[in-house]
Amino acid sequence: MHKHLVFSDLDGTLLNHNDYSFQDAKEAIDHLKGSNIPLILTTSKTFSEVLRLQKEMRLEAPFIVENGGGIFIPPNHPLNGSNQAGNGWLKISSGSSYMQLRDFLNKMKKHYLVHGFGDMKHDEVMSLTNLDKTSANNAMQRHFTEPFIIKDTTLIPKLRLEAQKAGFDIVKGGRFFHLISKDQNKAVAMQKLSKIYRSHYNKPIKTVALGDSQNDIKMIQQADIGVVMPRHDGSFLDIQKNKKVLFAKYPGAKGWNQAIKDIFHVK
Repeated sequence: MHKHLVFSDLDGTLLNHNDYSFQDAKEAIDHLKGSNIPLILTTSKTFSEVLRLQKEMRLEAPFIVENGGGIFIPPNHPLNGSNQAGNGWLKISSGSSYMQLRDFLNKMKKHYLVHGFGDMKHDEVMSLTNLDKTSANNAMQRHFTEPFIIKDTTLIPKLRLEAQKAGFDIVKGGRFFHLISKDQNKAVAMQKLSKIYRSHYNKPIKTVALGDSQNDIKMIQQADIGVVMPRHDGSFLDIQKNKKVLFAKYPGAKGWNQAIKDIFHVK
C-alpha cells in the first residue's frame, strides 16, 4: 500500500543541469523502490524522452509530461484500466493540440520574434540543450506544449496576455519558455493523478514534490511536502516559505538524493 507519492521535476532537479546525470541520486531512488513509494517523473520533457529515462532508472510508475499536458500510466500497471492507447499505455489529457499551439505561435512571430521547437532543426535543439541527436529528436516529438525562445524577454508579460486571451498560457522552465493550454500545469496533473491513486486504493496518500523552476512552484506549494532545489548557479526560486516547503542543500542529483533521504529518514 502506498503512503506517499513522490513527484519530481527532471532537469536541474533529479537530473544535473549540465550532464543530465542522475547517478548521484541512485541511493534515494533505490530506497523509494524498496519502500514501494512511486517516483512519478513530472517534467516538461516529452513521452519519448521520459520513456527512455524510465527504462534507465528502471521505474514502472506513471509519469507526467510536457508541464502537465499528459499523464501516462504504463501497461499492466494497477491503475491502467480501459481506453488504452495502441501501445498499452493509458493516456490522460485535456488541452489544446500541438497544431493549435503552433498556429498561435506562428501568428505571434512577427510582433514578438519567438522561435519554437517546431521552427528548429535538430542541430539547433542540440546546441540549445546539450542533448545528443537521439535525445534531441525525442525532445522534438511534442503533443501538448511548445518550448520557445524569444529575442526580448521583457515582452513575455504582453505575450502571456495574448496567449491567455486565446486560451493558452506561458510558463518558464529551466532553459525555455513553454506555451501550454490554459489551466494546464504540473500541479493540476499531480492532483489529478494523486486522486486516481487515492480512489484506487481507497486510502489517504501524501504527496512530495521537488523542483527548481517557475513551472514547479504550484506543484511544490500544493504538495504535502515541497522541496525547492537550488539552481546550478546556487540561486533559489522566489517562493513563499512555510513549514511544508523545504530547501535542498545542493543542486541536481546530489541535492535530490539528500532531500529524499532526509524526508524519509534514510541513514
